[in-house]
Amino acid sequence: MSLRAGIVGCGGISRSHAAAYDSLADVALVAMCDINQDALNNRADEYGVSNRYNDYEEMFADESLDLVSVCTHAPLHAPITIAAAKAGIHVLCEKPLSVDLETADQMLTACNKADVHLAVSHQFRFTPLFRHAKSLVDAGEIGELRSIREVGKGREAGFELMEMGVHYFDEMDFFLDGISWIQAHITYQGHDVTEADIMHSSELCKTDRRDNGIVAGDTMLIHIGGAKGTYGIMELYKREQRQGWMMGPHLLGSEGQFMIKPNPKTGIDEMWYCPFDVSFATHTPAWEQIGLDTSAFIISGKAWRSRHTIWSAKNMRDAILNGNQPELGGHNALTSLECVSATYVSHFSEKKVSLPLDERSHPLVSS
Repeated sequence: MSLRAGIVGCGGISRSHAAAYDSLADVALVAMCDINQDALNNRADEYGVSNRYNDYEEMFADESLDLVSVCTHAPLHAPITIAAAKAGIHVLCEKPLSVDLETADQMLTACNKADVHLAVSHQFRFTPLFRHAKSLVDAGEIGELRSIREVGKGREAGFELMEMGVHYFDEMDFFLDGISWIQAHITYQGHDVTEADIMHSSELCKTDRRDNGIVAGDTMLIHIGGAKGTYGIMELYKREQRQGWMMGPHLLGSEGQFMIKPNPKTGIDEMWYCPFDVSFATHTPAWEQIGLDTSAFIISGKAWRSRHTIWSAKNMRDAILNGNQPELGGHNALTSLECVSATYVSHFSEKKVSLPLDERSHPLVSS
């Protein structure tokens, strides 16, 4: 069986989804949609897709799709997903899943009612290197896992929370075997964030045009409590890019450390190991690179060594064909967005916030 796939939204991230469907066996990319005709034609030409639409409902009605990637700005994820569900189409949605939990819940309800999958594309956890790191951690290679640290790309924290923070929450969820609580402190221009500092993402971040809805703060320190007692730390603050975007988890254990970062020259992830639980300037044992055979990264004859959408698309494809739930499907699709809401709830309440949240409306709108 070959799945018929489509894409709604032909901006930058759509190339990654298109490349995934173009390269996965048992998937055929047959249709694309965007209200911007130039963007639509450019991406469709790139991948030889002749069925082109400016209206996603028309595409859903005409194309008998099995699967669609939703690659628009976040506020449009909900209406497109709900329309796809009504048409009986499985949905792989770009992050963030939505701008608030209330609409994300509506997305999941619509997909459950239609008996189709809804999954969010946090591709990091699916890459062979992240999978290998998790297996080593679980095997005790760095002793007892004590903490995980992640630092953002360097954009204003409120914007970054929705762009990369949701990825980092998913990393934490993956390595910590679940997230049980969030405790956060947020500042803006040197003072604690108040209701007066709530604004639209386009007002906060002038260097990225993506619409992430209502946000607050340019600096965040977020503590993440793991289900088994281990914790994570996320730091988001504005800084200049140096040596590429050095994003990736630093895993600290009682008997050693792992670090996964993209090589600044190639952008390809590397994993490094230090057989010591703390670091000194000159006295730490030498870090060594932990490699994987290239065969681990091969899909359709090509090595996909970056954090590419193909890894989350492959998990979705397999779930559809095998009749099981995708790993980041169902309620698991909501986890990272729930952590975003908990971050704001924690700051404004000055308390540690347990998950899951009972209140589903946007915490900045209801503040």
